[in-house]
Amino acid sequence: MERKGPNGEEAKKNILKGFHEALKAQDNDPKKPNELDSTCGVDDDELVKRFKEAIEQENRKSKEQGLPITGYDHERKSSYIEYPDGRRVYGDET
Repeated sequence: MERKGPNGEEAKKNILKGFHEALKAQDNDPKKPNELDSTCGVDDDELVKRFKEAIEQENRKSKEQGLPITGYDHERKSSYIEYPDGRRVYGDET
């Protein structure tokens, strides 16, 4: 079966070409938003909410598969890896 459309390498090249063209075309005035920073009308609070939900979904999926997850302990102010057995290894312990 022959696939239609660009292969992986061609797709990457096209994406990078479009990215570089957008960078060249943008106005470098820091006060003006550019196309690359566009959030399609979604405000910051909604973006943060969606990001947190995506992380929670990924952590649930990893736990179901018996994989370790990462997190941040605000009391210790340190990141950690939590293993399926509940054991946590903190970043400041390594």
